Amino acid sequence: MNIKPKDKSIKSLLISGSQFTIPRFQREYSWDKKNYQEFIDDMLNCLFLKEGKLEPKSYFLGTMLFIGDYSDSNNNDKSIFVIDGQQRITTITILFSALSDRFLSINEEVLSEQVFRYIMTQNDDGEDVRVLESKTHYPYFSFYIQDREKKDVQETSTEEEECIKDSFDYLYSRLDEKNLRSYLKKKLGNDNVDQLSYVEILKAIRDQVLGTIFISISTPDKDNANMIFEILNAKGKKLSHVDLIKNKIFEVVDEKGSADFAEVKWADIKELLISRKETVGLATFYRHFWISTYKKSSGTKLYDDFLKEINPKKRDRYKDFLLEIEDNAKDYIKILNPRREDYDNKRQHFWLVQSLNVLMNYFNIVQVRIALLALFKVKEEKNISTKKFKETIQYLENFHFAYNAIVSGRASKFETIYAKFAISLRKCKNQSESHAKIDDLLIKPLNKLFPDFEQFSNGFKSLTFTKKVKPSNVKTKYAIQKLNALFEGEEVFSDIASIEHIIPETKGENASNIGNLILLEEKLNGEAGDLSYFEKKEFYNSSSFLWMNKFIKDHESWEVENIEPRAEKLAKKYYQEILKQEIK
Repeated sequence: MNIKPKDKSIKSLLISGSQFTIPRFQREYSWDKKNYQEFIDDMLNCLFLKEGKLEPKSYFLGTMLFIGDYSDSNNNDKSIFVIDGQQRITTITILFSALSDRFLSINEEVLSEQVFRYIMTQNDDGEDVRVLESKTHYPYFSFYIQDREKKDVQETSTEEEECIKDSFDYLYSRLDEKNLRSYLKKKLGNDNVDQLSYVEILKAIRDQVLGTIFISISTPDKDNANMIFEILNAKGKKLSHVDLIKNKIFEVVDEKGSADFAEVKWADIKELLISRKETVGLATFYRHFWISTYKKSSGTKLYDDFLKEINPKKRDRYKDFLLEIEDNAKDYIKILNPRREDYDNKRQHFWLVQSLNVLMNYFNIVQVRIALLALFKVKEEKNISTKKFKETIQYLENFHFAYNAIVSGRASKFETIYAKFAISLRKCKNQSESHAKIDDLLIKPLNKLFPDFEQFSNGFKSLTFTKKVKPSNVKTKYAIQKLNALFEGEEVFSDIASIEHIIPETKGENASNIGNLILLEEKLNGEAGDLSYFEKKEFYNSSSFLWMNKFIKDHESWEVENIEPRAEKLAKKYYQEILKQEIK
């Protein structure tokens, strides 16, 4: 077995140059106040005075497990998967974000930047890279915790994001000067603490965390990692609702070799969920499957509701239930990891792959999977027309762009809407019934949440795109791609295009605003460079894009004062022609 245990410091981990990725199959960030309070208390309790200076002390943080060796200088793969330790690494990242903010609040710009390099680093090309990457945390974690200036504050939309926000708010409060001095005075004495500056205290906390030691276990093999994880977590591990359900199924389906059937099916389901690049945990999938099929249940009620709904006296029902789970897992992984190969690379299905990719990976809308599972199922059963299926998926894509990406609306009601809709949809016996359920239980409730034009326009006009890693880059690029597709009369985005700043980004003056952006062939974009608009037109005239052709025809010249009016026009066009909403 190829494993490498080593004593490491948190600092060596965070400056290794690797990007630490939390796979989707990992549980969500779930530390509550007890956990992060204990962590910051432990850090503060380690500090001691030596010759009038606050010094850190050695602290052991336990064991962390990774796929890939971040300490190996010969390792060309800079992406390391965190198998055990994500709660601690996430909390440290949150703490450093709060610490950076505290330095900023007292005008210690350099110290703020230096702390933030443990959150955001740069690759060999000078591009910003997040040290910690997680699909489940996105977008709140990326655009708030991992954004030093926090200009584009996102609303929390999931329980996990609420947990992350609570952790940040608590840690930021604990780093308040008054709170720190009060805590340290009880430990070190009034006179000693009064002699320390606030900056010295914050720097000591930083050094204490960076110097914290843990045992790093690295392995290149996923199977080894899973086995080691199970060994490390076996003792005293509380069974989850999925474990309880699994045990009950295995208990009931235990007759004349039938246990093999349950074991094989359970293994097949788990394998399906980790069969692609973006994997997902069985617990996450199971809850979405259950909510989409049977009943909206909280995590604590899933096992009890399972016992009520699935009759344990009928072994065949349990077998059928396993097959049902497997069947939905096949759809779930195709929703989560959309591929053109799933549809035999037929062009008429490219729109679906694109829409799913937008929902899952551009904007990470978790709750919509509940509705999508039901839509896929009725499509397989031919209880929905191809046209209605397409309209519904594209409506969901447009709604979540407007509601989540543009106006940062709260998503607390989504799960209830999607669960009620999905369960009802699955019971439909024909297309007429299905279409009615879509209109009444999905479109109507979401339309009530749809932003009006003023809300949409205000958010849309603030979109920006820059070469640096910024929160708005993903949604701005998406909006420009959608607009270009509209002009082209196409549904699928061009794969030869890139974002062009008409006034060069280097000129500043609002140049990164969406009103100054358009799509251009990547080759032509590179040739146009930072030339003036008059000089760029030579390259623009060579573009095959209809949007660009119309733009240069309509604009003999282009100045900074043209940017804001164009942004307004694009917002209106997008709202009416892409979102298909009326301006009231």
